[in-house]
Amino acid sequence: MVKFLQLYSAFLKQQIKALIEYRLDFAMGMIGLAIFQIGSFLVIFSVFTQIKSIGGYTFNEILLFYGYSQILRGIDHIYNDNLWSIAFGAIKDGKFSQYLLRPINPILHIIMEKIQFDGFGELLIGIIMFIYAKSALKLNLGIEGSIILLVFSIAGLMIYFATKLICAAISFWTMTSGEFMVITYEVNSFTKYPLDIYKNRMLKFLLTYILPFAMVSYLPLVYFIREKKYIGNVLGVHYTWQYYPVVFVVCIAISFLSISLFVWNRGLKRYQPPGN
Repeated sequence: MVKFLQLYSAFLKQQIKALIEYRLDFAMGMIGLAIFQIGSFLVIFSVFTQIKSIGGYTFNEILLFYGYSQILRGIDHIYNDNLWSIAFGAIKDGKFSQYLLRPINPILHIIMEKIQFDGFGELLIGIIMFIYAKSALKLNLGIEGSIILLVFSIAGLMIYFATKLICAAISFWTMTSGEFMVITYEVNSFTKYPLDIYKNRMLKFLLTYILPFAMVSYLPLVYFIREKKYIGNVLGVHYTWQYYPVVFVVCIAISFLSISLFVWNRGLKRYQPPGN
C-alpha cells in the first residue's frame, strides 16, 4: 500500500505539471462538462414547471438522484478514465505491453497513469445539486446514515470500475472494445433518475441484476426516502433486517468486481503483442 501511494503521488505530480502547462485546456474541459450538467438540470427544471411529479417522485427527489449519480460518475471519471484507452486500441497497437514490463500490477499502473481532472466539473455540479436537494427535502442522514451512504458509494464505484474493466478486458479477444464500452457505460444514464419512472420490466431487470447500475444511485437513495416495504418490492424479496439492502448492494458489487477481475486475468493470459 505504501509503495502504491508513493507511485501514485509521483504520477500525480507529473500530471499536475502538465496541467499547469495547459491550464486553458483544463479550464475548458471543466467548463464544458459543467455546462452539460447545467443543461441537464434545466431540462429537469423545465419538465417540473409543467407537472408536479414523475412516477411519484417530486422535483427535489429527482434532483437528489441526479446529483448523487453525478458525484459518483465524477469520481469515477477522475480516477478511472484510462481504461478507455485499453478498450480503444492499446491492445491492438501493442501499447499495452508497457504495462507488463514494469514491476507493478497492470491494473494499478493503468489507474495511476492518468487522472482526468475534467471530472471535477461533474463532481462539483453533482455536489451542489445533491446538497440543495437534500436540504430541500430536509433529509437528515445522521452519523449512521452517512456511514451507510459511504458504503453505498464505495459499492457504486466498484460497480463502475468493474463495468469498465470487463469491457476493456473483452479487447484481449477482439483487439478493440471501445464501442462496446461506450454502449455499456452509457446504459447507466437511465439510473440518473428513479427506476420507477420506466415501465419496461426488461430494462429494470437489466439495470438491477445484469448491469447493476441500479445499485449505484437508485437503491441507495430509495433506502433513505422510501419505506422498507417499498424496497422489498423493488428487489422482489421480503425482508425484516433493516440493513439487508446495504448488504445486498455490497454483495452485488463484490460479485460483479470478482467476475470482471476473472475475465481480465483470463484475457491477460492470452495477450500476445502484435508483430514479430
